[in-house]
Amino acid sequence: MYKQHLRKHLEAFFSSSELEHWFDPLDVRPEPDKKVLHVAFPHIFFRRRFMQHARKGFEQALSSFAEAPRACYEESPHNRRFAPAFKPGIDERSSGPQADDRETILPLPDENSLLENTSSLPEHYTFENFLFNNKNDLPVTAALETTELVSSGSPPRYNPFVVYGLDGSGKSHLLGAMARTLKKKGCKVFYGNIMTFPALLETAPGRCPASDNTCIFLDDAQRVSSCPDIRDALVALTDLYLSSHKLLALSFDRHPSACPELGRPLLSRIASGLVVELKRPDLDIRLNYAEKRSSALNLNLNKKQLLALASQNTDMRSIDGYFARLAAYTAMSSKNGLSASARDAYDALTLKETGHARLTPELIIAVVAEHFAVDAGELTGKRRDGKLAPARNTAVYLCRELLNLTLVTIGNIFGKRDHTSVLYAVKSVRKRCEHDNDTHKLVEELKQKCLSRC
Repeated sequence: MYKQHLRKHLEAFFSSSELEHWFDPLDVRPEPDKKVLHVAFPHIFFRRRFMQHARKGFEQALSSFAEAPRACYEESPHNRRFAPAFKPGIDERSSGPQADDRETILPLPDENSLLENTSSLPEHYTFENFLFNNKNDLPVTAALETTELVSSGSPPRYNPFVVYGLDGSGKSHLLGAMARTLKKKGCKVFYGNIMTFPALLETAPGRCPASDNTCIFLDDAQRVSSCPDIRDALVALTDLYLSSHKLLALSFDRHPSACPELGRPLLSRIASGLVVELKRPDLDIRLNYAEKRSSALNLNLNKKQLLALASQNTDMRSIDGYFARLAAYTAMSSKNGLSASARDAYDALTLKETGHARLTPELIIAVVAEHFAVDAGELTGKRRDGKLAPARNTAVYLCRELLNLTLVTIGNIFGKRDHTSVLYAVKSVRKRCEHDNDTHKLVEELKQKCLSRC
């Protein structure tokens, strides 16, 4: 009742749309004896925006309210949730001054531009351009099914929809394809990196994220661990979307369970949805992708060059980067009056970047041996030693990941071992990367060392 009376008083100063945006999400608790009005916020991002834009006008209007209470603001939100918007009855609205005659103290956002934030999506982020084989059937099929259900107005079967995988596996592309398709179907969509999430919260504290046909896609969600405020707000948003059957899709660079810093509340909610792994593309997929990009950019590389490019770059992002440099090099040569073909530019750029060096099993073994302080020859020998096992398994895994060699080839390199032993080593390291953050960081560090030396 107190909030209703206060709102009716404020309608003499501000428009209903303004109050709906900045006043309704507030939690106000009076202390009549002390003439104090405690004001709390749905989350810290809304508090920052309120204090910057709305505080002055609110306190001026409050000075003429009954007993003129003094506003006392919570230093941190006592209730980290999305407060439901306060909706007064039609008979409770006053017939005060027209909205045009009132001071605007908090700019209202353009809700459509906020939710349809797909400007950061590259044009080629579509399902048609997402190349995959049977090892990624599950995540792609689930993404297509989820997109079809939501676009038809049905609740998503998998919510939240979570995809994880190593850098360059195509997570951003897959989420982007879902977002672009849903936008074309008329759904309101927010797509962005997890660090853009506060912008959505600041301008839409309690009503906009749950509006009809709203889908939110957040990339690199593992970075939420660096900001507890965003993490807590994400927990609240997940609760809201699960209860309202709206689609929330997230991507991580590893299995969420390997990120304990996310906190149990968020991890438990993620576990209630579908968590699927998107694996890095195989050589045949990368080669197909390189051929399509070469054709689209009119570079016309030959088969040998395309195969080398696909072999040396283990993900689509690296291939995109190489083609960007290749196109720039070709354009620059033409600008300077040089008649360099795309194939000549490829050879020149490859020589400039690598200096004839290339990533080999020998280089990978040397890097791993150096890190684990063991002899490189022991890693490829037949001796089975408990101290050598972690280093050898890591080297085997990197040969598979960075060079995409067959299991038989890797087995021959490492002391003519059986392909089943190689497969076991690869799976064991991959599993540790998913569930142990230290192992994940170590493997990524060794990858960078290998690539930096070639």
